[in-house]
Amino acid sequence: MIDTKKVKITRDKPEEYYLRRAADILREGGLVIIPTETVYGIAADRNNKKAMQRLFEAKKRPSEKHFSLHIEDKKRVDDFCVDIPIAAYKLMDKFWPGPLTLVLKDKGSGTIGLRMPDDLAALRVIDLSGVEVVCPSANISGEPAPVKFYQAIKDFEGLVDYAIDAGPTKLGIESSVVDLSVEPFRILREGAVKKEDIFSVAAKKTVLFVCTGNSCRSVMAKALLEKKLKAKGRDDVEVLSAGID
Repeated sequence: MIDTKKVKITRDKPEEYYLRRAADILREGGLVIIPTETVYGIAADRNNKKAMQRLFEAKKRPSEKHFSLHIEDKKRVDDFCVDIPIAAYKLMDKFWPGPLTLVLKDKGSGTIGLRMPDDLAALRVIDLSGVEVVCPSANISGEPAPVKFYQAIKDFEGLVDYAIDAGPTKLGIESSVVDLSVEPFRILREGAVKKEDIFSVAAKKTVLFVCTGNSCRSVMAKALLEKKLKAKGRDDVEVLSAGID
């Protein structure tokens, strides 16, 4: 057993000192309980074998079950994935940062789950750490996911190095999980994002009007098409305009 350091932060304006300390511990191979908008999670560096072994043992989870990667920027997706379908980008644009995990083809021969949490503290810790952060829910496998700090710490005090208390999570429900590595894509878990919203966004068409300066023709064309779509009650088409200058 170890001495778990517990700290309390302000959710909307998290104290930088505590976040930097959490990031340092992750870099050193430690385990850190952090808040997200969905549930509390246990963060670890996925490339640190000892940290990952501790994480699997703490959660009592079989090592063949992989953890999703949490990222701080949508651009990081290209660092880990290949053959990313258009539907994935649509879902990222609509729901990230937010409670949606996307399963995509990785650069090996397998798949990887990715999520960009909508929580200032979580994003800052991930960014400051400079490591690849996995962050499964802070519960023993099979038990309910924790939405309050006391629920997260009760089974892991003495097993994690650092724990951040930010009060109750904003959503109180786990992320939805969509597998986009297959065609057609599959919803593996319906959580905070409803399945009908996922299908609606993924199926949405995009029309882009382009002119030289994006100040006259493309803008007018966009407005005209939007007016016609509205008159027909269509909300399944996104209309954009752009310039080439």
